[in-house]
Amino acid sequence: MTIDLLPGHGVRLPAPLPELRFGLDEGTVRALLAPHSDLLPDGVRPVFVCGTSWALGFALPGVGVTLSGGDDGGLEAVSVGRSRNDDRPAGPVGYLGIDVFGWPAHELAEALRTLGPPVPDPDHGTLRHGPLHLHASAGRPPRPAPGRKPRHPVPYHFDFASLHHRTDPEAAR
Repeated sequence: MTIDLLPGHGVRLPAPLPELRFGLDEGTVRALLAPHSDLLPDGVRPVFVCGTSWALGFALPGVGVTLSGGDDGGLEAVSVGRSRNDDRPAGPVGYLGIDVFGWPAHELAEALRTLGPPVPDPDHGTLRHGPLHLHASAGRPPRPAPGRKPRHPVPYHFDFASLHHRTDPEAAR
């Protein structure tokens, strides 16, 4: 049950759920998800995301997914976060073939570096890599005392990922 974040394209949800392309309007996203209500027992519901024209959320095993639209009304961002209240095992969340929740943060940065583009070191629980934003909301590494650098980085995993994209409304058709 992999969720694949597809830069420049959208999100591939676990089969048989649909792949959602950036630029789709809210009505189309709802219509594509509607036939799968048996896989989305909590339903697809409106949620609040600051600065968006619309946002929808739903739960999959172990994760919550949020889809949000930009000023043009088209799908502009996909966010996936580990669910602390869901004890079902969560599937991988892939980005360029790498499970962004399955690797310790520093190892994930190294894995992304092997793909070519420069990747900064994770900074206190966050990492931005182009359109991908990663965040560790729980288990973040403690900040070292002022003027001190830890001997070894404390390992932690990311548990929130968002992929952003600005689209041309005509390109989504």
